[in-house]
Amino acid sequence: KVHLFGELGFYGPERRSRFEVRLEGELPLAEAIRLLGVPVADVAVVGLNGGVVRLDDASLTVTDDDRLDLFPATSGG
Repeated sequence: KVHLFGELGFYGPERRSRFEVRLEGELPLAEAIRLLGVPVADVAVVGLNGGVVRLDDASLTVTDDDRLDLFPATSGG
């Protein structure tokens, strides 16, 4: 499950901010974000299964069972 907040919703399929993606096995977090078509440089905060994680943590992986929340540097209105 993926939720793209703020202007990151532009990168979702059909510009949707909430959608699901099927993954084959585990992917490193940064690779999973790139697979979504979201520029890693545009992501300021990453939520994984309800907790905030570091994007540069190479030990983190994403599977089909995970929830990924991506936030831009600025969001809101």
